[in-house]
Amino acid sequence: MKRPPAILLVDDDEDHVYVARRAIARSEVPAEVRVASDGIEALRQLGLDPEAPDPPPPIAVVLLDVGLPGLSGWDVLKRIRESERTRRIPVVMVTSSNRPEDVRRSYELGANSYLVKRADRSRPGGYLAEAAHYWVDLNEAPRVRQPKAVRAG
Repeated sequence: MKRPPAILLVDDDEDHVYVARRAIARSEVPAEVRVASDGIEALRQLGLDPEAPDPPPPIAVVLLDVGLPGLSGWDVLKRIRESERTRRIPVVMVTSSNRPEDVRRSYELGANSYLVKRADRSRPGGYLAEAAHYWVDLNEAPRVRQPKAVRAG
C-alpha cells in the first residue's frame, strides 16, 4: 500500500503547530503531517543529517518558519536547495514578517511561496490548510525517474 505524502511543518511555536495540524486535518488534505521544532530536526527528517539512517518518506511540501532557534529557516532552505536529494521539494516560508526584504530573501534562496502568519477567528489556520491543499492535491509535481535496469549479455 502506498504511503500518503507528508507535509513537514517546521515551527517552534507549539500553538501555531497545534492550529496548523487541526486546520489541515479538518480540511481532509490526504497527507501525514510531520513536525520539526527546529532546523536540525527538519534536516534530519529530510534525510540531510549524516546520522539519519533511512531515506526520508516522500515530502509533498515543507512549511518552514523563518524564526527558528539555532538554524534559521533561511539556513534550512539553503541546505534544502543545495542537496540533490531535496532541491525539488516545494518550500513555503511561513512567518510573521511581511517585510519586503524578508520576502525577497526567501525567494532568492529558492522558496516556492511566502505566507504571513495570520489570526482568523472564523477559520483558524485556514490559510495553511489551503496552502497544504494546493501543494498536496492541486500542484502537479514532476515525476522522479527511476534508472532503467541494465540487461546483461
